[in-house]
Amino acid sequence: MSKKQKKVVLPVEARKIQEVILPVNEDNNKIQPLAGFRIQVIIIALIAFTFYCNTFFHGSAFDDRMAITHNEYVQRGFAGIPGILTRDAFQSYMERKNSKNQLEMGRYRPLSFVTFAIEQQFMGADDNYNNSDSKSDAREIRVGQQMHLRHVINVLLYLLSLGTLLYFLRKIVFPQKPLVAFVATLLFAIHPLHTEVVANVKSRDELLSVLFITLTFILAHAYKETQKKSKLIWAIVCYFLALLSKEYAITMVALIPLSFYIFRRDSIKESLLTTLPYLLPLAIYALMRISAVNGIDESAIKNVMNYPYLLATPIQKLATEFWVLLEYIRLLFWPNPLIADYSYGQVPYTDFADPMVGLSIVVYAHLIVSMVYLIYKRKVMGFGLAFFIANLALVSNLFVNVGAPMADRLVYHSSIGFAIIIAIGLFAIYDRLKQPLVGLLFLGSLMAIVIILSGWKTITRNNDWENEETLFLADVKIATNSALVNNNAAAACMNKAKRYFSDTVKRNQYLAEAVGYFSRTIEINPQHLLARYNRGICYYNLGLIGNAIPDWDTVRIYEPDRKNLMNYLGSAGRYYYEKGIRFEKNNQPDSAVEAFKICAEATPEAAEPWFHMSKAFLAIGQTYKARLAVSQALKIGPNYTDALKLKDEIAQAEKTQPPGK
Repeated sequence: MSKKQKKVVLPVEARKIQEVILPVNEDNNKIQPLAGFRIQVIIIALIAFTFYCNTFFHGSAFDDRMAITHNEYVQRGFAGIPGILTRDAFQSYMERKNSKNQLEMGRYRPLSFVTFAIEQQFMGADDNYNNSDSKSDAREIRVGQQMHLRHVINVLLYLLSLGTLLYFLRKIVFPQKPLVAFVATLLFAIHPLHTEVVANVKSRDELLSVLFITLTFILAHAYKETQKKSKLIWAIVCYFLALLSKEYAITMVALIPLSFYIFRRDSIKESLLTTLPYLLPLAIYALMRISAVNGIDESAIKNVMNYPYLLATPIQKLATEFWVLLEYIRLLFWPNPLIADYSYGQVPYTDFADPMVGLSIVVYAHLIVSMVYLIYKRKVMGFGLAFFIANLALVSNLFVNVGAPMADRLVYHSSIGFAIIIAIGLFAIYDRLKQPLVGLLFLGSLMAIVIILSGWKTITRNNDWENEETLFLADVKIATNSALVNNNAAAACMNKAKRYFSDTVKRNQYLAEAVGYFSRTIEINPQHLLARYNRGICYYNLGLIGNAIPDWDTVRIYEPDRKNLMNYLGSAGRYYYEKGIRFEKNNQPDSAVEAFKICAEATPEAAEPWFHMSKAFLAIGQTYKARLAVSQALKIGPNYTDALKLKDEIAQAEKTQPPGK
């Protein structure tokens, strides 16, 4: 302290508050308990652990099947890693379903899949993996039991990423305000929107992305400060790993120089130049991605499940995208309700006459203008806004189709910027209160309320993510307009029906519920062939075979190669054929006609139902219809001897039949 400087004597109350939240001696970096990194990270870790420890015994849910259970390369363990690095993330699953890539950019985020493969190696790799039905059920059970460990790892990665985020905010963003960094990290840690990311193992790509993005920032600034090449090398490695985690790391090309400009006060030119080394991992990643992802398959039929705005006009598409952006802000402030899927039907198309669309445009225009101004002024708030907007822009569908109109997990990265902004705002209020004790009481009370409410929402929402059935049977009550949620809820009911095979009452109850959900799915999306196929199976098992055949017949038109389809249709055809024969023997030609009609619909390539239908028509004196039916039988089987004889009988009957018959 210089001689000219006078020691400022604070009031007793202010000194007590300062001792709690501020360094006593910043020159010696002696931090009081609540301002120390160690105590802060322990508090955040304990709260986050409490929020998510109830996921440890969860099974697989949602996209876990695509990412792990039915992923050939993951199941092969170490041997599958080369395949993971050189292919689209879901190529193995698409091959299993005989489907094709429908997204222009594909999905290339191999790092999380590599971690799944490493885990699988230690839990039991399947070197002879194949997608045969004889093994798939056993694999479902085995992998489901192994998911517990994967959930533990997800939570640990979340805690680790919170630690690196706290360090990043303390060291770089708020170096003189450790409590602001603490509150921002805590707000991020407790946000209920993150339940999908932590509770769904497949979303580990989000966890790894944030982990390596924050490490990249930390190491990049460490290199600027120390000029140690080892720091730069590790920063480049972490950036490369961030890119391999998920596409969000592309925003770092802008955010790294921005952080140099704002936090280190570097010039624009210097900030851009010091970012050049990070273009190397970006170039390598781009080459790997181009090599691995072939892009959209032109032969693949586009559908609304992968192209959510396929049926919207350009105006509707743009307006709905702005509506979604406003909805993200609402969810950040009030995360309720939370659902696993917002695909076709759940997010209705709108237009620019919707006042919410106009409000969204005004809000985001204001945010962008504020961001530019605050960046120009080198304000931390400008960085928070940039982090929020840049990451949200990637998933907004404004620039590239991401395959879904919105999702809770898509706000994970942007919520870092949101947490920074809110923390700054809270401490601005704290400063205006003037009285430190009142300010601390305000902050403490507010954070306590937010933690309790967030904890309740997060823990209860985690319960929904226990497995596939609990998730979609919970979400179908809220996401009533989502075709995917209704279809998956129906599938959950079908699985329950299988478990109650010997209990006819419960079995039929669950099958009936499944029919209801499948019908709602088809109502939302009439082209949902899987729902039609499975609704047919439910009808069949309920004994309503006649209801099943129209569904299966529709599927046959568009997907004739669907597995087991012809077997089901053949079985239904045989059922009605035998039924028709019984009616025929019992001299019930009218009933026989109806049975053989359904049989012919199920097995149109068979001549027999047409032949017997013709006999039944002849028996009731409808010779014209009898002639048409026997002609169809002969068209299918030209050498069908009995049909040739019947044709002659019909011709004789028509000669003797009175006019008008």
